[in-house]
Amino acid sequence: MNHPKKIDALLSLLQDEDRQVSSMAMEELLHLDKDVDQLLAELQETDNPILRGRIHQLSCILKLRRARTAFIDSVRDNSVSLWEGLQAINYQFNPRMNIHDIDRMVEELDRQLPPRLSCVRLASFMRKEKFTFTDEDSLGADLYLIEDVLLQRVGTPILLALLAQKLAAGRDFHTSLVLHKGRHCLLDTNCNLIAPADNWRVTRLSNNERLHPCGTQDAWLTILSQLFVSAVQEGRLHAIHRVGSILAKLCGGEFSKLSFPLGS
Repeated sequence: MNHPKKIDALLSLLQDEDRQVSSMAMEELLHLDKDVDQLLAELQETDNPILRGRIHQLSCILKLRRARTAFIDSVRDNSVSLWEGLQAINYQFNPRMNIHDIDRMVEELDRQLPPRLSCVRLASFMRKEKFTFTDEDSLGADLYLIEDVLLQRVGTPILLALLAQKLAAGRDFHTSLVLHKGRHCLLDTNCNLIAPADNWRVTRLSNNERLHPCGTQDAWLTILSQLFVSAVQEGRLHAIHRVGSILAKLCGGEFSKLSFPLGS
């Protein structure tokens, strides 16, 4: 199909061996937004291997950008659950994340969960399933990624608490995420506290004990911040941009306005 001269020029530059040149062309094509969809459909199976690879790369970037925009919009509309938001954040850090595998593993746990729950039963179940906390590599991204936590049975207190909360919600057992003595825990309606970092220990809070309730956005910001630090530590530039963009938006800013080398 014939394309406008500008598009043809950008497609030519997209095949350039100089990665800086091809990246600039890719950015210009991304600015076309929805107008680029037909172009991607036409060229995704092109015989030119270099162009085909760049088109697939362009498609992945566009998919991630749109998913990021959709998540931000859903936060503004208050139409996304804590768990859905957690999945959306994890996807931005690891686009290879398999949501179907996560759902399958959660469903398998749900089938084994006792039909009637209490804090003691929930904590015993998580302990039996060998979900544990480690602080040996607290900046490791895998400790904040649902799929990795489900596979390895190791995570940070906030991820372990959110997983337990997700399972409990399926049994209509309601808990709240809180900070207690610097660790994320779950609190039920009878002031019973589950501490994932303390081998799922259950205690009854006294009236004078202090804790900090964590809202949905608090949880997202905590995980985003940790993933951002992990991305910086690992030198993952694309993940820095994707995670940092959401973090900046949720804090009322723009990632592009940050100083060099983070911003534009």
